[in-house]
Amino acid sequence: MKIYGKNCVYEAIRAGHQINEIHILKDSRDNKFIEMCKDKKYHIFFDEKKDMDKIFGTQHQGYGAKVKDYEYKDLDIALKKSDKRRIFLALDGLEDPHNLGAIIRSCDAFSIDGIILPKNHSVGITEVVAHVSTGAIEYVPIIMVNNLTQAILKLKENGYWAVGTDALAEMQPKDIDKSLDLVVVIGSEGFGMSRLVTKNCDYMIKIPMTGHVNSLNASVSAGIILAELI
Repeated sequence: MKIYGKNCVYEAIRAGHQINEIHILKDSRDNKFIEMCKDKKYHIFFDEKKDMDKIFGTQHQGYGAKVKDYEYKDLDIALKKSDKRRIFLALDGLEDPHNLGAIIRSCDAFSIDGIILPKNHSVGITEVVAHVSTGAIEYVPIIMVNNLTQAILKLKENGYWAVGTDALAEMQPKDIDKSLDLVVVIGSEGFGMSRLVTKNCDYMIKIPMTGHVNSLNASVSAGIILAELI
């Protein structure tokens, strides 16, 4: 897998991600980064801009790497008991990689325990997702499940409360007990949450809005809701 962008590559190194190649823009003056890569004995390429553009696209900022593919985590392992309150975020049909990358950043910012994605009708981990996450993908467990409803039911069997999101809901995030372990569900960009997932939620919440265009994209909604819930 290819990753690109200064923060994304830096965090992959810091997190100990397996890196096969480092690509740096020729004539780079980031001597600290270059020395760090040499110390770690990475295979380093100093590329012309046109060559980096060809390999990584035009948003690489002079930094790129070829790394081991990101691995999805197992839900059963993620559910191991913890002494602290836990929150998972489930994404129901989210297909925009930019939204997922931004959501991963929010989940890292608020120390969310993992993001759950359904195998079908959902974006997975891509190069764009990794780039938009600006390195946060190294720290947030991403869990891929065959069936999102079944995953939510398993969480509920383990003491979690399922919180769905809907603009017509009566409750707000501030109304949720801050001591509960939660799985919070964000719906797709165009269609919201599916019927079965909605049916299995214990609470439905909304973000109160007073403007003229009362809609937010999935990543903004997720960030606001997670900030409120913690």
